[in-house]
Amino acid sequence: MSKHHPDLILCRKLPGIAIGRLCEKCDGKCPICDSYVRPATLVRICEECNFGTDGCPKVVNLGASRTDLFYLRKKNQGQNFQRG
Repeated sequence: MSKHHPDLILCRKLPGIAIGRLCEKCDGKCPICDSYVRPATLVRICEECNFGTDGCPKVVNLGASRTDLFYLRKKNQGQNFQRG
């Protein structure tokens, strides 16, 4: 998302129970680093960003086709998860 939406800013609030959504153009990408690696954890967004929409425009790109958004696990690094 950061590559084709450079003006978006992450809100950095505590995540709620809402699941982030993603358009088909960005399907399979990590929301933080834009890499194509294995999905590991569902992205949860804050209640304020989720209110009134089907996702958080500060975190995800909302297109016509939406899929669940996942944080991704790096394959060959010691880090467990990419977090924002």
